[in-house]
Amino acid sequence: MKYFNSIFIITCLFFISAEAENHSRILIQNATVITATDQGTLLETDVLIDQGIITKVGQNIETTNAFIIDASDKIITPGLIAPHSTLGLIELDSESATRDDSTDHYSAGFSIVDAFNPSSVLIPYNRSGGITSAIVAPSSGAGIYSGMASVFKTDGLLKIEPVAKDVAMIMEFGGSKDSRAADMLMLKDSFDLARRFTTSKSSILRGGYFDFGDYTVRDLVAIQRLLKGEIPLIIRANRASDLLKMIDFSKEHRINIIFLGAKEAWRIAGTLATESIPVIIDPMDNIPSSFDSIGARLDNAAILHRAGVKILITSQNTHNSYLSRQGAGNAVAHGLSKDEAIKALTINIAETFGLQDEIGSIEVGKHADIVLWDNDPLEVSSFADEVLIDGNSISLMTRSKRLRDRYLNKLGLN
Repeated sequence: MKYFNSIFIITCLFFISAEAENHSRILIQNATVITATDQGTLLETDVLIDQGIITKVGQNIETTNAFIIDASDKIITPGLIAPHSTLGLIELDSESATRDDSTDHYSAGFSIVDAFNPSSVLIPYNRSGGITSAIVAPSSGAGIYSGMASVFKTDGLLKIEPVAKDVAMIMEFGGSKDSRAADMLMLKDSFDLARRFTTSKSSILRGGYFDFGDYTVRDLVAIQRLLKGEIPLIIRANRASDLLKMIDFSKEHRINIIFLGAKEAWRIAGTLATESIPVIIDPMDNIPSSFDSIGARLDNAAILHRAGVKILITSQNTHNSYLSRQGAGNAVAHGLSKDEAIKALTINIAETFGLQDEIGSIEVGKHADIVLWDNDPLEVSSFADEVLIDGNSISLMTRSKRLRDRYLNKLGLN
């Protein structure tokens, strides 16, 4: 009985910790503000938040009835955004019962929205590392497509709807068990099928026959969104020749693409810039882990940025999306500027997925997704002192911290 009472108490504490401290008006004072805008970094600056929205940014802001946060000697940034993650879909990689990231029944149209768990134990862990929003994507589907990615906040609140639903489609090209030639043929066939489906809709509604092949109506409708330019296709690929093939394909079919991984992107940086193709990279994943990435190098991010490519920084570690800031620090150590590294963690991601009017930078009119750091956010030794999501101060307590405190208390060290 004692055991079950303990479990009940811990469970209650978890849900309580996810609740936000609500103050309708907050004034952050005397901070070093990394805005992730053309203003760059502002010293001894105040930020006024009203009803979850940033209303003023400047020095010596005066207001009444505001909750004051003294940020002297603190650095604040926009909340970090994970541009590709499975947060809320996976608890344990090795336990299939805790995985909602894949399917054998759908491909292009596989949406993970109804599987997202805002109470995942991994979300507080990443939130305490500065992640306030995440582009959550499936790992695999039936065939060449993995499915559709959606955007969620990491506030832990039991909200049914995402911030934005089905904002991009995911696929992998190269590095799989099948031939690249076969993958390309399947990709072309799926596009042709989606186009025929469009022109055959009236016939299908009258009871006419249509051969869907390996796809469902949901899959073909999703591919139609690609063809209409409503959403981009995120392509996992590393080899420079694969990237070029997919660029040619995107131009032929007039679709928008984003590359994920892209270890050899530096080799075609000029082409990527000319075609305005964003690239999601992990600067920590910088060694040749396969023949597809034999050209990986430490300064990939810096080379891409100098060429004019929009870079988005991620962590390929499913459970530890917050390590993207460590990757950004690694990119800075190899030639990327600090301001651009912060943008690659925030506003570049927001702009790529159409979220720039709401999140991604510290400026008037944006949602108050803000992180207060005790030191340089790109240093691994720095920690978030406070995380605001929509102007609410969210607990930084995690399961691992509770376990730490529990045993420190037992040992009389806390």
